[in-house]
Amino acid sequence: MAKYLTTGAREGLERAEAAFRQALDLNPDLASAHKFYAQLEVDLGRAGGAMTRLVPRAGAADPEVFAGLVSPLRYSGLLEASVAAHSRAVALEPKIRTSVVHTWFLQRDYARVASTRIEDNPYIVTLSLAEVGRKDEALLVLRALEEKIKTRMRDFIMAARTMIEGDAAASVAAIGRIVASEFSDPEGLFYLTRHLARLNQVDSALELFERVVGGGFFCYPAMLSDPWLEPVRQRPQFARLLGRAELQHQVAEREFARLEGDQILGIGTRAGRE
Repeated sequence: MAKYLTTGAREGLERAEAAFRQALDLNPDLASAHKFYAQLEVDLGRAGGAMTRLVPRAGAADPEVFAGLVSPLRYSGLLEASVAAHSRAVALEPKIRTSVVHTWFLQRDYARVASTRIEDNPYIVTLSLAEVGRKDEALLVLRALEEKIKTRMRDFIMAARTMIEGDAAASVAAIGRIVASEFSDPEGLFYLTRHLARLNQVDSALELFERVVGGGFFCYPAMLSDPWLEPVRQRPQFARLLGRAELQHQVAEREFARLEGDQILGIGTRAGRE
């Protein structure tokens, strides 16, 4: 709940972490606690720790653990592994929810993202709808949601709507409100980095990208290839930050290999390709 609050976010995240730790003190094998704690850990910049904790537990074939791995693997830039973790989770429990839609978005699989419920992920789903030529549909839903939502997500919705409508100033203003708030999820800030770059707000995008990498999001494959980042790609600051992200990504790759993550997730087999 604290993640998108307009005030009190830090206090809420601290209370959430205390609750997760207490739950795991009471039951170190509680898979659901491991799953949701991983969501908090990545928001707090600790994707590597979450991955190291969960990969060995995935050997027990618990769908909650596989679902919990989807985000840490994505934040670390291990996109194929993130999709594989989702596939293993839903194979064991077809109705389980994961964050794989964000992995598809970072893979630029916009058609697949656009096929999911807008209400669950309004920012990335509506941008994906626009990417596949369904702008009118995206705007219709965004305008309706904007009237209902009062949390920080409303600014994400406004940023998307005004970008699609061509109102760059209003879109930048909405992003500015998020950036100036207590919102700290580095993946969300990466979305806004690419958004600012798309609007040719080069200096602001680079300043925010510094927070993204420093905050523990190092999805190097997406950073390397995202066409929305072209306006900043030739800047020395971007190259420096991209290099930092690559190094962190490589550390995660080595740790994943050490934990035999490919074997546990079945990457290279039918399960890993689904």
